[in-house]
Amino acid sequence: MTDETTIEQHDEPTEMSELDALRKEVDEWKDLAHRKAAELENVRRRSILREQELTMFASEHLITKMIPVLDDLAAAVEASAGSTDVASIKQGIDMIYAKASKIFEDAGVRVIESGVGQPFNVERHEALMHMPSDAHPEGHVIQEVQRGYLLHDKVIRHAKVITSAGSEA
Repeated sequence: MTDETTIEQHDEPTEMSELDALRKEVDEWKDLAHRKAAELENVRRRSILREQELTMFASEHLITKMIPVLDDLAAAVEASAGSTDVASIKQGIDMIYAKASKIFEDAGVRVIESGVGQPFNVERHEALMHMPSDAHPEGHVIQEVQRGYLLHDKVIRHAKVITSAGSEA
């Protein structure tokens, strides 16, 4: 009996030390899980901040290029206030328009050619009115009211047009 008692007493501390070792290992895994969760949250937070910053400053390059155009417009307004030379004012406005158009073209912005007399295209046009026209068949553009624009191949503003309803007769 002494041997069994000794064995039972000996087994109990071993089981306790194994249990303590398992508890310690579980605590280490919990700690690791908490640290990884915190690290993941920090990465997520940094990612959101980076995305917000990118969104906020995405147009900075284009705006920086457009500031001289704004300066030119301010100078044109100032110069036109005391001038009666319509030809030079028009020439100045034409130069500013060409400069702005070049900046937008370099950024991938193109005008949608509405093409009076061309068929209405729902992907590029927005019909404001449908009017009778003897000059144009039904469903064709009669007049462009506002230009539309593409950014690369994506429509960023539809051309606003008036379409033909065919002849009145």
